[in-house]
Amino acid sequence: MQAISCLLLRDGKWTETEARLLVPGDIVKVKVGDRVPADLRMVQMTSVSLKIEEAPLTGESVSVEKIVKPMEGEAPMLQDQRNMLFSSTVVTYGAAIGVVVFTGMKTAIGRV
Repeated sequence: MQAISCLLLRDGKWTETEARLLVPGDIVKVKVGDRVPADLRMVQMTSVSLKIEEAPLTGESVSVEKIVKPMEGEAPMLQDQRNMLFSSTVVTYGAAIGVVVFTGMKTAIGRV
């Protein structure tokens, strides 16, 4: 279920990198068809909108629309964290850039 590779910004260049090498703080780009390689906090949307299929994580049957702006207040439920992209979910529409927050067993899917 995990992504094998991803597009990573290092030394000012976008390069294809193995997802297992990601660390918190890395900058990653995702687009339609990509499996999200780690839990990411979305910092820039590079398309009109972004939708993610979160069924492996939340069981929701439809894609969830994501936003860039920070959440106001607490959002303890994963479904409420609309500015987060979770590892093992799939981008169904759009493209975005995010900062790696959690990897491996610390991701939402890793804790399940």
